Amino acid sequence: MKLEKVERYFELLEAFSLEASDFQTILHPEIEQTEYPNLLTPGVVVSNMELLMQRAPNGKKLLKEQKYEIQRVHETGDTLITEVIWTAEVGADVGSFKAGQQLKAYFCCVFEFKDGMIYRQRNYDCFERF
Repeated sequence: MKLEKVERYFELLEAFSLEASDFQTILHPEIEQTEYPNLLTPGVVVSNMELLMQRAPNGKKLLKEQKYEIQRVHETGDTLITEVIWTAEVGADVGSFKAGQQLKAYFCCVFEFKDGMIYRQRNYDCFERF
């Protein structure tokens, strides 16, 4: 069940879903996502549901498409850890990004579940230089 929720979550992200209702059965109402510093995010960013939905359009503005490919899954108790390769194509010239540019990153995502939904998520994202 946990893996199916995470797979659906990644599918919604790939589709640039902007509707909070799409995430209702996946993300706990008290979701807390922590993104640790990386090439795109200079400091730790902690988001609740409201902030996640505010940030969602950013990817759609920059990217033409993106793909999350789960490589490995580790599960213990209420925690599921995924190793993911993320690839994307830039859709528009924005800042230093150019349309058609290919991006790639290696993610370690730690998902904690509560009431059968993703309650906490911690992302450790390693981007290839762009």
